[in-house]
Amino acid sequence: MEGYTLQLDPRTGKYLTLHLFTNIENSKEIRKKLQSGKLQCCVLKASMIVDPFQVVVAANKAVLRQHSGCMITRGVFTEILYAISSSTNISQSLLRFGIGDRDKNILVALLHEENEKAQLEEEILGEITGDRTLISRLGEFVDVELVKKTYKIVEEELKVSSLEDSIVSRIGSDYSVSLK
Repeated sequence: MEGYTLQLDPRTGKYLTLHLFTNIENSKEIRKKLQSGKLQCCVLKASMIVDPFQVVVAANKAVLRQHSGCMITRGVFTEILYAISSSTNISQSLLRFGIGDRDKNILVALLHEENEKAQLEEEILGEITGDRTLISRLGEFVDVELVKKTYKIVEEELKVSSLEDSIVSRIGSDYSVSLK
């Protein structure tokens, strides 16, 4: 199954590739490898992601913060989880959006240079025991009510904006990255 790849801000030289996995059997092991640094990627709960663009905006924000030397967290992958969250509490952001021991559906975000994609996919995706599926199926796994509660989105707002637009505006609104 093909992933979803696009170039982030050209100043960073980074690309983002997303892969959706279902029926995950080794969530606990994945989480431990992420925490120890053995897996160099970001793994998000699919239930919290309405659209890939949500991750694109957060990843772009994270790599720009890394590029300008003003990250809030210790690593670019946790910076993505922090950026995608509406919380200023890092631990809470990681818990809400990062993989948990029992998660069955995940979105894997890889950051890479243009020519590193194949090697990185080989290294990381083989560590995941589950079914890789089309990114277009992401909407099937979203917990819309939890997402609305997490981002504090009320029905009145959804009368004039889509859920995706409301989320992306929250992610992008704290754009405290200096553009060096």
